[in-house]
Amino acid sequence: MANIGWIGLGNMGTPMSTNLIKAGNAVAVWNRTKAKADAVISEGAAWADTPRAAAAASDFIFTMVADGASLHAVTFGADGLIAGLAPGKIVIDMSTVSVEESAQVNEAVEAAGAKFLRAPVTGSTMLAQSGTLGILASGDKAAYDKTFPLFEILGGNQFYLGGGDEARVMKLSLNLMIATTMQMEAEAVVLAEKAGLDVAQVVEIIAGSAAGSPLTGYKKVPIGTGNYAAAFSVKLMIKDLKLAGAVGQQYGVKLESTNLTRARLELADSKGYGDLDFSVLTKLLEEESGYTR
Repeated sequence: MANIGWIGLGNMGTPMSTNLIKAGNAVAVWNRTKAKADAVISEGAAWADTPRAAAAASDFIFTMVADGASLHAVTFGADGLIAGLAPGKIVIDMSTVSVEESAQVNEAVEAAGAKFLRAPVTGSTMLAQSGTLGILASGDKAAYDKTFPLFEILGGNQFYLGGGDEARVMKLSLNLMIATTMQMEAEAVVLAEKAGLDVAQVVEIIAGSAAGSPLTGYKKVPIGTGNYAAAFSVKLMIKDLKLAGAVGQQYGVKLESTNLTRARLELADSKGYGDLDFSVLTKLLEEESGYTR
């Protein structure tokens, strides 16, 4: 049994921390909105009054928050997790943040005598619930080896990528592919719809074709039904594509499809779709094409 602190109980953090509890670990949780902790507390989690308290009570401290600003807020300050660290503890950030933001946290964690792993995940809320996410990790290898049994509870595939921020770059590389895939599917679906094909059949065919993937399988329901409740929101994907663009500039790589998709998502956001799932790109193109289901 491990003593774990978990900070951030959103769509991904709640099922992931629950899986750690069900595996027999002692988990102390903190979330900005305490009411969101009710589900994991009912599963046996303990409430920590601050990120500092969660870190002080734990050997492994996981963070899963929306963005770099949120990571900074839970990390630094009198109540931040850094204040609760001691030598030998391991901080594992599973958020998607920039390389620069990650480096700032790493420096502070190391200064406290602890170790920092960057471990963003790939996969949907459904995979978070089933404990079959992909985990992309980089940082101190000895810390990774100690944390690996916990990663096995959370994910079906684990990848160690190096001693620095390699996992951050890999995560952003995956997300730009995921986003551009949804733009391509939007174009394919709307073209087929306007030619008179049934959308439910269209998304089924796409998912089972050579162009299909786990992603197109996950998105059959929202696109097929037009119900775009967020598994991953437009706003969060815009954030990730901005981060990917910065990495592209850093390494001198043109990301033209990524930039186009980001512009489409920003248009969707401007139309009030920012809190919907990013697959709402299909609805956006339907509207522009004069198509009503």
